[in-house]
Amino acid sequence: SLDNGIKEYSQLGKIIRGSNPNWNEAAKLVDPGLDTRLPSPAVDSLLKMALFATQMLTSPNFTGPNRELLVSRYYINECAFALDGLAKSIDERDVSTSLALWEYGKDSFNSYLSILNRSISPKVGDKI
Repeated sequence: SLDNGIKEYSQLGKIIRGSNPNWNEAAKLVDPGLDTRLPSPAVDSLLKMALFATQMLTSPNFTGPNRELLVSRYYINECAFALDGLAKSIDERDVSTSLALWEYGKDSFNSYLSILNRSISPKVGDKI
């Protein structure tokens, strides 16, 4: 799920910022899932992000993608770029590059979520 992907991405940041990063654990959190393996939740969340954004930001009277949908797709691509770069920098055990890419990905995830949150009606959920 999208929530699991975000939680694991957050866990990845804790690992990278640690005094002695567990590179094997970090590598599992950005595993693209080639061959018969499933991708890690953070990588798998990219497809779910695109599908959710399309559902939430596309009008029933579809006349083409609106600006918010295009921007959300941009941030999804930036998340993918960060995850791909993280896989390489983790493999090389490069702390500074991994941390910089993680921060970049965090900003992209947060930007994506801010766009989607605006499309959710405030009437959803219990009001006390």
